[in-house]
Amino acid sequence: MGIVGNMLHRFAALSIRARTLMRSGAPRIIGFGLAVLMSAAVSLAAIPAMIAASGEAAWGSIALGQAIGLIGGVAVGYGWGWFGPARIAQYGPLERRVEYFESLLAKSVLVLPISIVASVAAYILAPSDPSFAATAAACSTSMGLSAAWYLVGLSKPFTMIAIDTLPRVATTAVAIVLMYTGRSAIMGPIGTLVGSLIVLVASSTWILRETGRADGPIQLRPLRTVLVHNGDGIASALASTVYNSAPIAIVSIAAPSIQPAFALVDKIKVLVVIAAAPAVTVLQGWVPRTIGHARLRRTKISLVGGAVFAAIIGVGTAIVTPSLVNWFGNGEISVSNEVAILLSCCVSVIIFQTILERVALTTADNLGAAVKALALGSVVGLPLVWVGSRLAGMTGALSGVFAALLVVVATESFAYARVAAESRGVLDQVSAEANWP
Repeated sequence: MGIVGNMLHRFAALSIRARTLMRSGAPRIIGFGLAVLMSAAVSLAAIPAMIAASGEAAWGSIALGQAIGLIGGVAVGYGWGWFGPARIAQYGPLERRVEYFESLLAKSVLVLPISIVASVAAYILAPSDPSFAATAAACSTSMGLSAAWYLVGLSKPFTMIAIDTLPRVATTAVAIVLMYTGRSAIMGPIGTLVGSLIVLVASSTWILRETGRADGPIQLRPLRTVLVHNGDGIASALASTVYNSAPIAIVSIAAPSIQPAFALVDKIKVLVVIAAAPAVTVLQGWVPRTIGHARLRRTKISLVGGAVFAAIIGVGTAIVTPSLVNWFGNGEISVSNEVAILLSCCVSVIIFQTILERVALTTADNLGAAVKALALGSVVGLPLVWVGSRLAGMTGALSGVFAALLVVVATESFAYARVAAESRGVLDQVSAEANWP
């Protein structure tokens, strides 16, 4: 009982600290949550509009293009969404300005060739309406130009709403109106592209003003140096996005008959994970602001609280998924309770994995472990998606996704535990030497 009681006491202490974090960061969580809610609402509203405008098959092709474009957007973003917030949280005005404009230089060079590659891949893989898939891929790739990571690092959610969220919501809302008044579903992706370009101008203008007090000239490093320096960040970000987006491409080839339904379920998964992002966003700015033992404690609080949070979101997802699929599928698509449960399990693991990677491994400067874990998960899980989709349809495909996620989280958890133990040992040794008489 003594061991059990001690474990319960430690868990209670961590829970109290987690609640304290939630209270102290409540305004930021509310702000980031509002931004996510607005984006998620308009994205969901666009789904039935696209189905009504051009049909279920066209929507499936657009969803495939968006999934491929998501990979392209991460490639364009070159990892700044992962390591950027931690850097901005610690930098002064001059360093922040340099960081942003180095990112802008890299993205401006990458966006066109990556958009072309994404479009070609979507065109080839689309089971029908390939032009819709190609356009959606190119337009979704443009989202990699976002500077939301900069505002996350500064913990300015309401500024992000003003210069990032609202323009995207407005252009997508206009696209929805156009689709319901007779235009084709291609208006959805075009609304995304227009919103991304408006956000790019608005964000750059705001950042120039925000860093206006920076002293000294700006000296940007050569592009090649920037790309090499950020190699680990883009490798982990891209690997994560590829293995999250690959299942829809696999299903499109292995079992095209279930592709529209799988695309809708996958979209719900993505939007639920995005809806949970404000909590992760706050942690990305909170943990790096400390050093030493304090950072390790904050990381531990984040992981314990994140596990509980992920489980709660998963239960909610299982309850609402069948109704959401029927609603957003415009009454043409439905799923079983087994599929809803598998989806909820995937959502819970993804949310925890996101905290593990973006908070724990990133602050421990061990993103290389995430790349290895994602590669292992892909080798194990993605073939299972292929086999499962052919043998058992939606249930089999999601089972393969879930298996891949479990492998990744187990591998990353082990890697972080090892790094944390090493860091704790070094800190204890330094502390002992400092206190030596």
